[in-house]
Amino acid sequence: MANPGQSNATGLNGSKTVSPADCSDRFHEGIDNGEFTIQTEVSYVLAVIVNSITCPFTIFLNALTITAVIKRISLQSNPNILLACLATTDLLCGLVGQPTFILWKTFQLNGIHNNCMVRKIHNWVFALLSLQSVLHVSLVTGERLIAIKCSLRYVEMVNSKNIMAAVMISWVLGLFVQAGVIMSFDSAVSRYFGFLIAFVLTTCILFIISSYAVIFPEIIRHRKMIREQQQSGYEVELRRNGEDQKALRTTLFVAGTLLLSFTPMALTLLLKPKTGYDGIHDVLLPWARTAAMLNSLLNPLIYCWRQDPLRAFFFSILPCTNVPNA
Repeated sequence: MANPGQSNATGLNGSKTVSPADCSDRFHEGIDNGEFTIQTEVSYVLAVIVNSITCPFTIFLNALTITAVIKRISLQSNPNILLACLATTDLLCGLVGQPTFILWKTFQLNGIHNNCMVRKIHNWVFALLSLQSVLHVSLVTGERLIAIKCSLRYVEMVNSKNIMAAVMISWVLGLFVQAGVIMSFDSAVSRYFGFLIAFVLTTCILFIISSYAVIFPEIIRHRKMIREQQQSGYEVELRRNGEDQKALRTTLFVAGTLLLSFTPMALTLLLKPKTGYDGIHDVLLPWARTAAMLNSLLNPLIYCWRQDPLRAFFFSILPCTNVPNA
């Protein structure tokens, strides 16, 4: 393990190593976490193993989800189009987020100098994709809210054109905020971008929670009204209401999984020591990041579990599940 005390020394080839002042990562030359050094190393190794195993599945399952929605006309409903957009964000987590995390922690474990550049790339990607996940789940929730509360104007308000516009706006907003954070790094302006990110995340989470508090009583009231009136087309209306409930439960599972996955990261940041990362905080932080990134693996599993056509498409792709006709 490299000795952090040698960070200002000059190497045999005359090149100067990077000092702690040049890299905000305390572990830029290896891991030295006092009495928690061994626990930190074990935590990093296990986190690298877990992300290395789950990364290919994250890529494969989200790519399948996107392909299914594109190829199967029966899956091209508005909720599924939004879920496919969310799957795109999750796919990027598997393609970029997890690999940069694995590379960063591997560099730290092996005491490789200048790993702070990899850390910066990972942090930027992680923050961008986390923001996009929350924004996309807000869009999915908003679609369900409009479907239940504004059913007469649903076709006018929710269509493929408006969905793509909303998704593009969310990406532009995320890229703008992250670009601002990079350009204003270590300046007073960066604080305002931090407040903006906190405001957007808080607003989205409050919107998601309040939307479901409004939607569930409404859909239960609607179902009860249909049964009491016994109106013509009762069976058709009841079946449509059941489909709305199923789509609603799917989005609820996605939103609940998102909140649970990002809770450890939120708590870790809130409980961050004022003097910087140290002790047990360094041991737990990789797992908070891992929990957030594993959300990208859980989402396609939820889609497959909740939707029969999507599950059938998944199984049709896997050769081992194809049963030859008798």
